[in-house]
Amino acid sequence: MLNRRTAGFAALVLSLTAGAVSAQAKPQGAAATKPAAAMSASDQVIAQEKSLYDALMKNDFAAFNKALGSDFTYVDGNGAVRWEIAKSAENLKGCTMGKWTLKDVKTTPVGADLMVLTYTASGEQTCGGQKSPSPVNALSVWQHKGNSWVAVAHSETPTNPPAKK
Repeated sequence: MLNRRTAGFAALVLSLTAGAVSAQAKPQGAAATKPAAAMSASDQVIAQEKSLYDALMKNDFAAFNKALGSDFTYVDGNGAVRWEIAKSAENLKGCTMGKWTLKDVKTTPVGADLMVLTYTASGEQTCGGQKSPSPVNALSVWQHKGNSWVAVAHSETPTNPPAKK
């Protein structure tokens, strides 16, 4: 059961960050990235997702955990589980990920310190020999604590297939 959750979470990270990478691409000779304090909250959360992607691509679980910032709640069709960042390397062992794309990415601020991301992601991923569902509708919640954003919750639901005519 954890392998399905692991696959789903890894899909979240890759799909959100793949969109963040393409959305954040800058032309050659562009100015350096703005300091976090000068970025909007939405841009900060997108940058946080990009750092997750960068860490996963390098199998740098210390950086991955630092980017998450805290344990969080993960929910899928199997129910809810607490993702412990101390177990990320163990949970993500045996996962292979291909390219992911996302559509309809929306950031919604909820008060001054919460940000909700929603999107539809599709791509290829296998964890523990099991292929992850694709596409999925996803929701991710980030909370601003101190000077950074930390993961609070994430949920994924496979999309409904188109109705047959």
